[in-house]
Amino acid sequence: MSKRVTLKDIAVELGISLATVSRALNGKGRISKDLRKKIIEKAKELGYLAPRALSYNRKLDKKMVVLFPQDAYFWSAVENGVFDAITFLKELGMEFEVYRTKGHNLSEQNLILENLLEKQKFDALLIVPSDLTKLDYFINAFHIRGIKVATFNVDAPFSKRLFYVGQDYYVAGRMAGKLFGLFLGSRKGRICTVTTNKQAPSHVMRWQGLTDFINENNLPYDASWVVEVKDEEEAFEVTGKYLVDEEGIAGVFMSTAFGNYGVGRALQQVKPRKEVVVIGNDLSEEWKPFLEANLINCSLYQFPYLQGFLGVVFLALCLAEDFSLDVEVINLPVVPLFPESVKGFALEDFEKLLSKLVLWNRECLLFPSFEALG
Repeated sequence: MSKRVTLKDIAVELGISLATVSRALNGKGRISKDLRKKIIEKAKELGYLAPRALSYNRKLDKKMVVLFPQDAYFWSAVENGVFDAITFLKELGMEFEVYRTKGHNLSEQNLILENLLEKQKFDALLIVPSDLTKLDYFINAFHIRGIKVATFNVDAPFSKRLFYVGQDYYVAGRMAGKLFGLFLGSRKGRICTVTTNKQAPSHVMRWQGLTDFINENNLPYDASWVVEVKDEEEAFEVTGKYLVDEEGIAGVFMSTAFGNYGVGRALQQVKPRKEVVVIGNDLSEEWKPFLEANLINCSLYQFPYLQGFLGVVFLALCLAEDFSLDVEVINLPVVPLFPESVKGFALEDFEKLLSKLVLWNRECLLFPSFEALG
């Protein structure tokens, strides 16, 4: 295994101080343009910087289209990540065009993609597909025309997309099954999955992971019951009228980011006949109090800000000459949030910090400063 190259190695090679090398690669402090360029080239030569990654003295005259849903808390966090990345990349000369649909709307996406296919005046497309396979035609057609396509939040695994960034929904479902096992133990009962769309890829895969874990581990729960609600108000009504009094109900699994508030509000107002274990998804400030009050026992976080940010940044890297990622699937960790772990902690601020560290990484060092993120 080769020795990892350090800043000191670069300084010794060039016969300059370690502080000078650090200033050059961090983009801070007073240093001549020629010396900075010399240091960057030496860093690439030694393997400290990826030689084909974007660098300070390069411009990327490319255009990227980004297409994703908009609807309440979750997608606003995704949007923050997308536009923070765009703010950086515009400094390199990139152009962007952003489209949003009302939720996972297949017909809306079809119309937008049909229009984009006719235009063909862009270099890359980052998309949240509304289905695992039904947009493969467009993705493959863009690929044939030389347009690089990547997916985030929802994958299109059988298409010609370059990579996917997001949660492994099946793993998230299995984690939910394990959490129910920890909370419920040997207690028998039904687990109801609440979703806003039974056909959404995220729901289908999470529910499958949940049921597989329960069956494989012979847990005494019936997880076949699925309830579809259109919004938070309906989640509130269904929980208050049926779930809290349903005979044998032991748990509720929220398979999407929506519905958590409605379920939490209902449990706050109507006391169930026996304790109901609730596993939620993600975390908004609006329903955070339900988690803090143990009405929702745990929530599975999927880093919405980072999904948007990393999708844009990694696809921009792929537009650089001869650059390619080493992996096709970038699964962000599934993080269980408990009441004790969310008090006084701003998760999106933490995601922004992680995004800065991504840009500091020697293989993703893009910019001389991080002032745009504040």
